[in-house]
Amino acid sequence: PEAVQELRSLVQLHRPWLVFLLETHFFDDKVDGLQRQLGFTNGFGVGSFGRGGGLALLWTQDIDVQVESYDKLHIDAEVREPSTQGATWRFTGFYGESRRELRHRSWELMKFLRTRNTLPWLCAGDFNEILDATEQFGGLVRPESQMDGFQDVVEVCCFADLGFSGLPWTWDNRQDGDRNVKVRLDRGLATANFLDLFRDITVRHVQTTESDHCCLVIECYRKDRARRTGQKQFRYENMWKHDPSYLGKVRGVC
Repeated sequence: PEAVQELRSLVQLHRPWLVFLLETHFFDDKVDGLQRQLGFTNGFGVGSFGRGGGLALLWTQDIDVQVESYDKLHIDAEVREPSTQGATWRFTGFYGESRRELRHRSWELMKFLRTRNTLPWLCAGDFNEILDATEQFGGLVRPESQMDGFQDVVEVCCFADLGFSGLPWTWDNRQDGDRNVKVRLDRGLATANFLDLFRDITVRHVQTTESDHCCLVIECYRKDRARRTGQKQFRYENMWKHDPSYLGKVRGVC
């Protein structure tokens, strides 16, 4: 319940058209309950296998989404903006194999998906791998050979990394001292024709309380459309209470 409440707060704050969730731990493909709780009109799920996994793609009535393929590692869909001037592009929500010896399956899948479609392509999720050793803080040094497969598939798929603002990592093992490890496992990747379609693309790492991963907030503004206007309504974030300075600041305001 706490995780769903935090998701609801994030959805209310950022008002996304499309949401991709990983590690839902749903044992079947139904996401109706989650869809209703988060206020989405449409949804598609992939049930978990064993103790972990599970994927969900949720979207609003502002877009039309056609799921093209899916399995435990991905949901691939065509996204159409319903207006006459609306664009059609592709979104793939991706979840890389967590076991190192099986990670080659992730890269083979991405290369296969590349051959299926030539639409402008946005691929985002938890790849369970990094592109550069500087994207890991703490723990054992990651060998270059371990990153080679991911680097190769990014090149083969003609992806550009969308960068980020915020914390330099997206996963934290939440251990203390020398045992603490932080890694940028989650990211957004896009092809050149996707970058041509949108004049402004930003990726923010938003820290969460209920997950050891950050939430990725990806905003894409079409070249022929203006940004959303108006000041955002103030909303309280539950994660603030975990900051050591929280009580002092609240007392200062009161």
